Amino acid sequence: MVNMKYARIKKNTLMQAFTAYCLLSHSIQEWQIIVKEFNGLATVQRNAICQEHQLLETILKEKIKNADEDMYLTCTMVNLNIIASKFDIDPATVCMCIAPLCKINEKIIIM
Repeated sequence: MVNMKYARIKKNTLMQAFTAYCLLSHSIQEWQIIVKEFNGLATVQRNAICQEHQLLETILKEKIKNADEDMYLTCTMVNLNIIASKFDIDPATVCMCIAPLCKINEKIIIM
């Protein structure tokens, strides 16, 4: 396994992103658990999560071309939960992989 580098993230920055992740995914998990799960994923796993998300997003856009924003957000939340169950992680951790605060090969250290 390739050694991961570390990214120093300010707690304020993390909390802002975490709020968005939880709203989108409907996660109720604490941020410490999400960061621990994210840091525990290998780069290959993070890439696989991103690829799975892209696939489901493409299908979603094809299926609901004329849907309203609420329906799109609901379907997105469901897709995040499907991916989370496939990788046995929290949906907010999926969001962290899709929109990371660091590079894909870095672990997060909170300052």
